Amino acid sequence: MTNGEQLAAVLDSCAHAIQAFAQTLRAELPASAPSEPAATSGPDRLLTVHEAATVLNVSHRWLYNHAGRLPFARRLSRRALRFSEAGLRRWIERSR
Repeated sequence: MTNGEQLAAVLDSCAHAIQAFAQTLRAELPASAPSEPAATSGPDRLLTVHEAATVLNVSHRWLYNHAGRLPFARRLSRRALRFSEAGLRRWIERSR
């Protein structure tokens, strides 16, 4: 059996396991479960500096200068700065 055939066999078995797991989850869900998730659930969106500056009504430079003190700032790399939308909204609510 070649490496490609072995990989295909492993992937097939993983796909079958995932399908079985999904069927189990569907069977365990209550019948009255909402069909759409609540607006607050789900992954948090990361805003760019421009988007966060617009929401906060501050300059881009202000955000870069204060990112270390903002609890919703996320540095993805040395050059990539993003802001948690949910964290930003909570911070705004607490600041009022």
